[in-house]
Amino acid sequence: MLGKRKVEKKSSPLWMTTYADMVTNLLAFFVLLYSFSELDVLKFRQVIESFRAHTGVLESGRTLTGDHLLEEAGLMDSDDVFWNENRIADALQAFVLREGIEQSVLVVRTDEGVVLRFVDKVLFDLGKADLLPEARSILEKLVQLIAAWPNQVRVEGHADYLPINTEKYPSNWELSVYRASGVVRFLEEAGIDSKRLSAVGYGEYRPIAPNETEEGRRLNRRVDIIIVANAPQAEYTESLQ
Repeated sequence: MLGKRKVEKKSSPLWMTTYADMVTNLLAFFVLLYSFSELDVLKFRQVIESFRAHTGVLESGRTLTGDHLLEEAGLMDSDDVFWNENRIADALQAFVLREGIEQSVLVVRTDEGVVLRFVDKVLFDLGKADLLPEARSILEKLVQLIAAWPNQVRVEGHADYLPINTEKYPSNWELSVYRASGVVRFLEEAGIDSKRLSAVGYGEYRPIAPNETEEGRRLNRRVDIIIVANAPQAEYTESLQ
């Protein structure tokens, strides 16, 4: 009697096993680094992000993304993977000092998130909404930071109470909206996901200083870029459905 022929099971390609070993070794390497010293999570995240475009194949078949690596390594809890207010504020403050713009750009922590506040003529000339060349240079560098965070980014335009009445800007409403949308458009063109961005103009109706003095008006003529302390985009979208 002829015996039954054994059916050979198809095994995974050799490259898949090798690739899985490589990803595992990378994870072990980062964990080892963390065990020797306190690691800046933002910098670690930027390194991990470089692997986002690739698939990590594990034995279970699940995908290992940058966020999963952070959690697997124990560097961040699942609840705060998407938000660490202190670290973001510190990173923005370091950016301001590095650029030497601390006299006109402030980092403010609020209940909504961390605000990067550009006052007076840092981004725009008085009564204008066209970004200055030096403003573009600052924003280009800022994009590199914002791109590493998944939080929503809201840009708010504000004006002082002095009236404006031009063909393009009939009132401070239009001026503040044009300024906010101009910054958002720049961030979008620089690579920030448009789904993360929003723009709003408040005219002169949300002052942070008395309008009776020149210094107060200077502070009120501002653009706020807010790194919002909320859920990441995926969860934010689901909440609207």
